[in-house]
Amino acid sequence: MIRKLIAVDLKLEMLSPALFDKRVSDKWDGSPGAHGFEVLRTSMYFDSIRELTAISLDRYPTSPSIHNILEMLQSKELLQSLREEYCKPLPINWVGDIDGESKAFWEERFKERETQEASDRFNTHLRKSKQLFKELKQSEYFNRVKRARNKLVAHCDMVEDDGNFRPFEPTDVGLKWNDPEEYFKLIQPIITELVLLTSNEAYSLDISNGQHKAIAKDFWNK
Repeated sequence: MIRKLIAVDLKLEMLSPALFDKRVSDKWDGSPGAHGFEVLRTSMYFDSIRELTAISLDRYPTSPSIHNILEMLQSKELLQSLREEYCKPLPINWVGDIDGESKAFWEERFKERETQEASDRFNTHLRKSKQLFKELKQSEYFNRVKRARNKLVAHCDMVEDDGNFRPFEPTDVGLKWNDPEEYFKLIQPIITELVLLTSNEAYSLDISNGQHKAIAKDFWNK
């Protein structure tokens, strides 16, 4: 999931200047190349919608989507297995000569405390991921992005415009240009919780995002 999230982040950073930076769009203003620029940024926009809905809502059995992972976590056996792995206490490194009876006493106390604290954290990650996903599905961004995915990505719908037919555009289904970015902000904390829950590992998107911003800046400057 993290690799997919990082890939989406790069696409959104590449898309952002094309949508919001007038220094980029003004370069094409009034030129034949403006048509190509519009095709490029619209295609990137639609692709970001597809990626965002795939990572959050895809129901294909092998897809590592938020929906699928939360469905898998309905299994008591899987949840218990993950909990046991998550709650394994760290080994104690003793300094100096400690008698065996004292070691056994403190190791048991340490194991009990660490296991309980880890179990509490596990429950928190599970609860937060479910709650955040519930809030995502109740958001205005969810409804717009999902509707757009069905209209603009899954199908090849057309709309009549002044007697002519053309493909759907984002505004035809109520989308706003900043919807992919706002939707990304909603799914990122859910994935953070799920990664912590299933692997007990944290990640920092800030490092990758800084690299992605530099890539996008260099690309559009040229």
